[in-house]
Amino acid sequence: MRVWRVQVKRADALADELERRGVGGPAAILMDAHRPLLPLLRQGSIFLGPLLSPLLGHRRFGSLREALDDPAAYDRIAARLRGEGPDRSR
Repeated sequence: MRVWRVQVKRADALADELERRGVGGPAAILMDAHRPLLPLLRQGSIFLGPLLSPLLGHRRFGSLREALDDPAAYDRIAARLRGEGPDRSR
């Protein structure tokens, strides 16, 4: 149960960061369009991990990897960015 809460918290933090930067709408469109490519994106994140981790920072890259590894987290982020999240207060 605790692991699930941490994953939800990180997914929400990633969605909040994208919205804060003003790219929530485009990110939601891209996430929906690339949903069928999720297995390939997972493999790409493993392959490019040594390059992307120093560029994005270990914490951000970890959040990205978790979102790609868990389809439910990926869907949660996309739903939050589309404005369909359950805790949407704006």
